[in-house]
Amino acid sequence: MILSIDDPTRTGYAAEVVANALLDLARAEGRTLTQLQVHKLVYIAHGWTLALLGRPLIYNTVHAWRRGPVVRRLWDHWGGRGRTPIAEPLPVSPGEPDLGADPAAQEVIRSVWTTYGQMNGDELSRLTHLEGSPWTQVFGHSGAGPSSDLIPNEVTREYYTALARSA
Repeated sequence: MILSIDDPTRTGYAAEVVANALLDLARAEGRTLTQLQVHKLVYIAHGWTLALLGRPLIYNTVHAWRRGPVVRRLWDHWGGRGRTPIAEPLPVSPGEPDLGADPAAQEVIRSVWTTYGQMNGDELSRLTHLEGSPWTQVFGHSGAGPSSDLIPNEVTREYYTALARSA
């Protein structure tokens, strides 16, 4: 089932909202992030939110592309930018909720930033490509065809829950 932006049953935030929160954290430290870093950090924050809070952080689908997990909505904004730093926040559709009233989600994002924010894109990519990761589970079995490349939230939740238990 695809939910519209105005659907009150939708859970999670627009990927752009989470990406902007991470870009803000980087700017606060005088740093920049590339699209690769933002993609991976958004996905990792989504995984930890599923595991720790039992709910999705983003409502956008995540795809298992050849180079790793990708939120198509973010790719549509930045595709092809490579390692060029992201200079400006992403536009957010009117009416999208922000993270202001969700301290639990904000805390997960801050924790992800503290743990993973110093990593470059290649290091973050290696993390999302580890054996048994949601990306390897989907990409390795689907052939990454356009209709079968979605990484289900349940697969991501199980993986990050296992990581939390082993920590």
